[in-house]
Amino acid sequence: MLTENPDAALILVVEDDDNHAELIQRSFADAAEEYRLEVIHSFNGAMSTLEVQAPAIVLTDFRLPDGHGSDLVTQARGRWPVVLMTSHGNEQIAVEAMKIGAQDYIVKSPEAFENLPRSVNYVLMTWALTMARSQAAEADLRAKMDWERTFDAVPDLIAIIDTRHTITRVNKAMADRCGLTAEELVGRKCYEIVHGLHDAPFCCPAAGLMQDGAVHNKEVDEKRLNGVFDVTVSPLAEEAGHVTSWVHVMRDITDRKIAEKERQELLQQFQQAQKLESLGVLAGGIAHDFNNILTIILGHCFMVKEGIESGITTKSHVEQIEGAASRAADLCRQMLAYAGKSPMQKAQINLWLLVDEMVKMLQSAIKKNVVMQLDLKRDVPAISGDNSQIQQVVMNLIINAAESIGDTNGTVKVVLDRVVIRAEHPEIDFMGIAILPRSYARLKVSDTGCGVDEETKKRMFEPFFTTKLTGRGLGMSAVLGIIKSHDGALQLASSLGVGTTFKVYFPLPDQDDAVEPESEAGQLSSGLAGGTILLVDDEEALRAIGSVLLNAIGFATMTAANGREAIKIYREHGTGIDLVLLDFVMPEMGGVETYHLLRQISPLLPIVFCTGYNNEIIPDDMGLDENTIFIQKPYKLDQLRGAITNLLEPTC
Repeated sequence: MLTENPDAALILVVEDDDNHAELIQRSFADAAEEYRLEVIHSFNGAMSTLEVQAPAIVLTDFRLPDGHGSDLVTQARGRWPVVLMTSHGNEQIAVEAMKIGAQDYIVKSPEAFENLPRSVNYVLMTWALTMARSQAAEADLRAKMDWERTFDAVPDLIAIIDTRHTITRVNKAMADRCGLTAEELVGRKCYEIVHGLHDAPFCCPAAGLMQDGAVHNKEVDEKRLNGVFDVTVSPLAEEAGHVTSWVHVMRDITDRKIAEKERQELLQQFQQAQKLESLGVLAGGIAHDFNNILTIILGHCFMVKEGIESGITTKSHVEQIEGAASRAADLCRQMLAYAGKSPMQKAQINLWLLVDEMVKMLQSAIKKNVVMQLDLKRDVPAISGDNSQIQQVVMNLIINAAESIGDTNGTVKVVLDRVVIRAEHPEIDFMGIAILPRSYARLKVSDTGCGVDEETKKRMFEPFFTTKLTGRGLGMSAVLGIIKSHDGALQLASSLGVGTTFKVYFPLPDQDDAVEPESEAGQLSSGLAGGTILLVDDEEALRAIGSVLLNAIGFATMTAANGREAIKIYREHGTGIDLVLLDFVMPEMGGVETYHLLRQISPLLPIVFCTGYNNEIIPDDMGLDENTIFIQKPYKLDQLRGAITNLLEPTC
C-alpha cells in the first residue's frame, strides 16, 4: 500500500506516460508492503530529485523525452537498485541493461504492472544481500590492507616459516635488515638468510617448537645481522592441531644490551667508589683505635725501660700492656666479624639466659630516663654459635637503642621469641633479600628514640660510620658481620621522631645438628711429659718468645724461619721431634706446602697451626686431619698448652 510514512521505502518512478504512471501507482496501492511513491516525468527531473534524496529503488522507462533510463543506472553507481521498463523490449536490450548494472528488465504490460510490487520486493531483497556481501568483502579487504600495513609497520623482524624452514612471508623490517626485498626472501631457507648456514643450527628454538608445539624463546647474538636479538617462535597449526609453520619474531635488543652493560659498568664503578670510601673510613677508624692502643703499650714500655717512678709496679705495667694487647686482638676480631669471616667457637647458646644477663649487666650503664622492658620467651631453643660474638650483637643493639633516646624519657623493649618463616609468607631483610624459610630465634630490640633518616639507614652498616663521636669501633658493621657468619638475617625499621626497631633472626638447628657444649677450658692438663717441638715462624721475635713460652711449659725447642728450613731440620732430627708448631703464612715455603711435605714424611706427626687469618682459608683435608689443630693469633699460653695437650696426651 502507498503511505506517507517517512520510514517506508521510497520508490522513484521515472515515467513520461501518465497512463503507465497511473497503472504503477494502482499496483502499489494494493501491495501488502508499505511504500512511498514519487513520480518524475523526465530524466533531468529524476537527476535533480536524486541529488536531494536517495530512494530505495528506481523504476525508470527505458526511453525518456530528454534522455535514457540506462543513464540512471550509470548514475546510481551501486548506491541504489535500478529497474528498467520498456514497451518494446528485446533480448539484446535486456542483456545490455543487465550488463550496465540494472537489477531487472521489465516489458510493460497489464500483467507486468500488476506483478510490479512482487518484482520490486524481490529486487530489494536481492539488493540487500548483494550489499551485505559487498560490505563484507570490503571489510575483509580493509582488514587485509590494515593487517598488511600493521605487519610492515612493526619494527620487529617477522617471518612466517614452514616446517622445512622455508620463508613464506616477511615484513618490511625483516626485508630491510637483510638488504633484500620481501619477494626475494620468500622461498629461501631461514638459516641461510639469518645465519649464513647450509642447515638449521642445533640451537634453533624452532627445534623445540616442533617437538612440543609450544612457544619458544631465545636470546641470540647474530653477527650476520649485526645485533643481539630476542627471538620468539610461535606455532601456526591447522584445524587438526598439526603445526604447519611458525611465526619467527626477532626483536633487536642491541641498544638495551649495550645500555645494560653500561649500567653494570657504572654500577661497578659506583660500588668500587663506595668500597674505596668505606676502606678510607675503615682505615681511619682502625688507625685511630690502634694508635690509642699503641700509645698505651709504648708508654708503659718506656716507663719500665727508663725506670721512671710513676707509683705503678712493674707487674701493673705488664697488666696494662696485656690489657691493651687484648683490646687490639678484640679489634682484629671485630674486623673479621665485619667481613663475616671471624673464626667462631661454636657452642649451644641459651639466648634467654644470655640476653637476660646482658640486660642486667648493662642496666647500670644505661641512663635512668630509659625504661627497659623485657619479653623473653623461655621456650626458645638454644642456637649454635659463638657466645662472645652473640653477646657483642646484643650489647650493641641495646646500647644503641638506649643512646638514641638521649636525655628524654623513653623505652627500650627487648623481645625474644621463636618464629617460623614459610615460603608462602616470605620475609625480606634490610637489603631486600629473601630470608630463607625455616625456624628462627628472633631477637627484637626497639626504642622510642630519635630514629634515623633514609640516608643514615643506607650507611648505618658501613665500618666506623656513626652519628656520634668518631673512632668508636666497627659498631653495626661488626654486628652485621656476626649475624651473617651465623647464617642469620637482620631487619631494620626506623623513622625520624618515631624510633627504631631491629629484628635479628638466628637459625635454630635441627635436632640432629645440636652442638655439644665445649669442654671446660680450665681443665687443661699441666702434666705434660715434655719433649721437643719444632717452632716454624718467619718472625724472629715470635720464634724467640715462642721458645721461652714452650720452655716454660716443659718443652725443648728447635726453630726454623720458613718451611724449607723446617723440612730440612725434620729430615735430620725427625725421630727427636714430637710436634711441629707451624705458622700459616711464610716466605719461600708457606704453611700449607710445608704441611703436605711433612705429611709425606710422617703421616701421624702432631702439627699445631698458628694463624692470624680466619679458618675459611684452611683446606678441607687439613681441617679433617685428626693430628692437626688450628689456634688463632694472638693466643695465650693456656690456649697453646691446651692445643699441644690435645695432640700429645693420648700418646704420652
